[in-house]
Amino acid sequence: MERMRQTLTSFWKPALAILVAIVISAVVLTVAGYDAWKAFEALWNATFRNLKSFGNTLNKASPLLFTGVAVAVSFRCNVFNIGTEGQFLMGAIAATCVGIVGKGLPGIVLVILMFLAGAAAGAAWGFLPGWLKARHGVSEVITTIMFNYIAMQFLGYLVRGPLRDTSQAEPQSFPIADQGFLHYIISGTRLHIGFFLGSILAIVMYLWLFRTYYGYEVRSVGFNATAARCGGVNVKRTMVQAMLMSGAIAGLGGAIELAGNAHYLFENLSPGYGYTAIAVSILASNNPIGVIFSALLFGFLNAGSTAMQRAADVSASFVNIFQGIVIVFVALAAISKKHSKGRAAKGGA
Repeated sequence: MERMRQTLTSFWKPALAILVAIVISAVVLTVAGYDAWKAFEALWNATFRNLKSFGNTLNKASPLLFTGVAVAVSFRCNVFNIGTEGQFLMGAIAATCVGIVGKGLPGIVLVILMFLAGAAAGAAWGFLPGWLKARHGVSEVITTIMFNYIAMQFLGYLVRGPLRDTSQAEPQSFPIADQGFLHYIISGTRLHIGFFLGSILAIVMYLWLFRTYYGYEVRSVGFNATAARCGGVNVKRTMVQAMLMSGAIAGLGGAIELAGNAHYLFENLSPGYGYTAIAVSILASNNPIGVIFSALLFGFLNAGSTAMQRAADVSASFVNIFQGIVIVFVALAAISKKHSKGRAAKGGA
C-alpha cells in the first residue's frame, strides 16, 4: 500500500508540470501572435485522429521507451548513464550484422538472435564506463558521452565502408533479411510490437527494482553508497551491474528499432533518442512504469510537431520549447520535495 501511494505521488507532480507547461506554452504562442488553440488541435489530431496516426505515435515512442527505462535503471543506482545514445546505436549495429549474415535462418530465430545481439552489444558498450566508475572513480558522464561519439563514428564508418550498399546513392548498409522484419500489427499502419515489448519490459524492471533483493541493492546504492556498503552491499559490483543492464535495455531498443522501422543502417538512425531519454526518465521520476507514459508524451509531441507547423505555421522547434518547460517544472517539483523532506528531518531532530 505504501509503495502504491508513493508511486501515485510520483505521478501527480509530473502530470501537474505538464498542465502548467501547456498553459504557459499557450500564453507564449498567443503573445507571439499564433493561434494556440489551432496549434494544439493540430497536435492532437496528428496523433489521435485515426488508428494510423496513433500507431505512428506508438512507433515514435518505442525507442524513447527503451532508452528511457535504461536511463531510469542507471539513475536509480546514482550512475548517470548519458551513453544510452551510443548503446542504442551499438545495439542497432549488432542487430544489422546478424540480420545480414543470418539470411538462411527462420524468421523467429533470426529476430531473437538480432534482439540478443543488440542487448549484448549495448551491455558491452555500457560495461567499460561502469567499470571505470566503480574501479577508478572515473566520471561516467564523461566516458559515456565519449562512447556516444565513438559509436556514431563507428556507424558512419560501417555505412561508408564495409557494410555499404553501393546500389544506393546515400551511405547506408545492406538491408537485413526480410524474415528479420517485425510484422505490422494492423494493416495500413507501421505499428509493430516494439512499444508493447517495451511496456512489458518497463513493468518487469519496476518489479525488479521494487520487489527483489537485487533491485533493493541498486536503490540502496543510489540513495547512499556509504550506508549500502556498511549494510553489506557490494557497491562497485552493483554499479557495474546497473550499467550492464542499462546498456542492454538501450541496445535492445536499437535492435527493435532496426527490425521494426529502419531495416538497414544509416548515419541519422537516431535523432538523439538517448539524450531525449534523459528528459523522459526525469519526467517519470526514474520510475520505469512512469516512463511508459512520458515516452508516450514525447512520442506524441514528436509525431505532431510537423502537423502543428502546417496547420498553425508554428515552428516544429516549439515542441522542444514545450519539452523544456515540462522538464523545468518537474525539476522544480523535485527540488521542493527534497527541501520539504529536509525541513521535516530537521523538525524531527
